Amino acid sequence: MAAAMDPGEEHTRFIEWAQSHGVDINGIAPAKFKDRGMGIVAASDIKKGEQIVHVRNTSLITVAQHAIQALKFPTKTSIHARLAAYLALHYADEDCQHQPWREVWPSQDEFIHILPLHWSRKLQDLLPHAATVLLTAQRSNLERDFVNIHAIHPSIPKVLFTYTWLIVNTRTFYWEYPDLPNAHPRLPKKRQQLTADDCYAMCPFMDYFNHSDKGCDPKADAKGYSVTADRAYKAGEEVYVSYGSHSNDFLLVEYGFILDTNGCDSLPLDHLILSQLSSEQAEILREDGFYGSYTLSPTTPTICHRTQAVVRLLTLPSRRYTAFVSGTDEGVGDQGKVNGYVVGLLVKYERQIMEIMEEVEELKAGGEVKTAQKDTLLRRWKQVQSIVKTSIDALSS
Repeated sequence: MAAAMDPGEEHTRFIEWAQSHGVDINGIAPAKFKDRGMGIVAASDIKKGEQIVHVRNTSLITVAQHAIQALKFPTKTSIHARLAAYLALHYADEDCQHQPWREVWPSQDEFIHILPLHWSRKLQDLLPHAATVLLTAQRSNLERDFVNIHAIHPSIPKVLFTYTWLIVNTRTFYWEYPDLPNAHPRLPKKRQQLTADDCYAMCPFMDYFNHSDKGCDPKADAKGYSVTADRAYKAGEEVYVSYGSHSNDFLLVEYGFILDTNGCDSLPLDHLILSQLSSEQAEILREDGFYGSYTLSPTTPTICHRTQAVVRLLTLPSRRYTAFVSGTDEGVGDQGKVNGYVVGLLVKYERQIMEIMEEVEELKAGGEVKTAQKDTLLRRWKQVQSIVKTSIDALSS
C-alpha cells in the first residue's frame, strides 16, 4: 500500500467548496502519493456496496448549461472544444465560481512532463505504433478544435486552449444528459443522434479518482453521478475507479500513465498484418467486414477472431477462409498453420522491439528528454515485449 500524504490547503478548501456545491462525500478523502500525484483513499473502513460519493447533476459542467450555451458556438464545434473554450475564457477570472476546483487541477507543467503530446519529438518517434496512432488522432483533434475556437474567440491563446483542452480530455466522465427530456433544446443533438463525443461532463471531486482495470464503476442517473464501493476497504487503502477497458497505450496517450498490471492491455497488429495483404485481399476483407482492428492479447484467446480470419485469407485456400468467416467451419484443423504464421510475424517484431528499446536506453536524459518520460517509455516497451513473448510461447505450444 502506497503511503498517502496530506494533499495541502488548496485541497482542503476545494473539499469545503465541493460539499457546499452538491457533492456528498462519505468515508473517503483526497491524498497525495509520491511520484503519482493525487488520488482517493478510504478515510475510514468502508463496506462493499456503500455509496462513497455523489455529485449532484447541477454541480456538473456540461454544454447543456446556460453559461456555455450563451457563448453560441457554431454547430460544428465539438463538445470537447466548447468546454475547453469555456474554461479558457474564464481562466483569468478570480471570481469564477469554479476557482477552488481549478486550483486543484494539474498544472501546465505537470501535463508537459507526463503527456506524450508534450514530449520531445525524439521520444514521440519511439512510441509503440498503437500509441503513435492515438497521439496523431489526439493532435489532429486538438488542432481542429483550436482552429474552430480561434475563429470565434481569437483572444484565447493556443497555449491556454491546449491546457484547458487537456483538462477536459483527462477529467471528463460520460454523461448522456439523463436529467433532460428527449426533445429538450439544451441537448447538443436530438437524443437518438448523440454519440460518445457528445457526452462529456466534468465532475467535481470525482476527477480525483485514479484508474485501475478493476475498481469502482461510476454510475449516472438524472440526479447526478455516484460511486459505490466495489469491495470492502480498510482505512488508508487507495480507492480506484475504472475508466473503462483501456490498453496501456491508450492510458499513456490520454492520461499520461501506464498500469503495471492491466488485464485490459493488448497489442494491435494492424501495422504487422495490413502490409502483407494484396489489394484484392484487402478488398475482400472490407466487403466481409474484417479489414483492420487485429489484436493480440496476453490472455486466452491470444489472437482475436478478426486476426484468425485475416491470417486464414493470407495462408489458406479461399474456400477455407470463406467457411471460417461464414461460420460453417470453426477452422480447428487449420489452427496450427494460422498460429505458425502469427508466430513468424511476432518473432520478426520481437527483434524490432529489442532495437527500439536499445534506442530508448541510449537517450541522454536532460533538456528535452526527461528521465521520467524515458522511464515510462521504456516500461511500456517492456510490456509490449512481454505480450509478444507470452503470445509466441502460447501459439507455439
